[in-house]
Amino acid sequence: MKNQLFQGEYVSSDRLLYTPSEFAKNNLMYLQEIGRLTAQKPHTSKRQNLSSFLFIYVKSGSGYIDYEGKEYAVSGGDCVFINCQNLYSHRTSDDLWSIEWIHFNGENLLPIYLKYVERGGQPVFRPDDPSRFIHLWDELNLVSRSSDYIRDIKINEYLSGLVTFLMTFSWNPEITQQSGSSKTVNALKEYLDTHYQEKITLDMLADNFLMSKYTLSRSFKEQVGTSIINYLLVVRITHAKQMLRFTDKTVEEIGAGCGITPLYYFSRMFKQIEGVSPLEYRMSWK
Repeated sequence: MKNQLFQGEYVSSDRLLYTPSEFAKNNLMYLQEIGRLTAQKPHTSKRQNLSSFLFIYVKSGSGYIDYEGKEYAVSGGDCVFINCQNLYSHRTSDDLWSIEWIHFNGENLLPIYLKYVERGGQPVFRPDDPSRFIHLWDELNLVSRSSDYIRDIKINEYLSGLVTFLMTFSWNPEITQQSGSSKTVNALKEYLDTHYQEKITLDMLADNFLMSKYTLSRSFKEQVGTSIINYLLVVRITHAKQMLRFTDKTVEEIGAGCGITPLYYFSRMFKQIEGVSPLEYRMSWK
């Protein structure tokens, strides 16, 4: 852990850079950074390709969030939830804001985030009563600065509460059904979910769904939060895990049955996603 108190020309901040245990990183939702700041002057922060999810609560003032090519105006009482792998920036307006934030991650957070987006969850939302988040932030801030020997377990508990809080605001069917591109993306997801065993290329998908590769890829990432290729890989690995646990098929047969060949490539992709080889994964369930 590293505590940073910063009083500068642009911001006054108090943040904690947290280093989770290996156990936490492999098994739990874990904290990366927690902090609060008050802007002293208008400024912009821009980030991309961070292995992190970011939650911001705007306590007062106003500003802007630029995320995946769209600008969102935010003001006191608004909340922000984004995937930091994607390009984003945030900047305060002349009405200088005060914000609290949490950077966090975990093995299961990407599927949760994708479900949030699928249900119509927006990068910016406004709860009627932010007291629940305020309590969670206070508890996280307190325990992350403590020497509690089960600190990472408690952090996981509070982050689970945060995710539950976020999913409460994810259901917006009027948004998921408002455009033809949304219907196309939903149809594409269903296609990938059922045809994952087959050879699939972007050119073939573009022909099937009557869109250019660029438009199809951009629409999918905007609405799902990840690329078509990454989504398909996760679907395939998920089915591979099921077969490794519940069938006696060889690793080579399972890779082929999930659409990932040859064997060495399947093993490499599996380890990239799961952190262990297919055989090691199978043995861990024996």
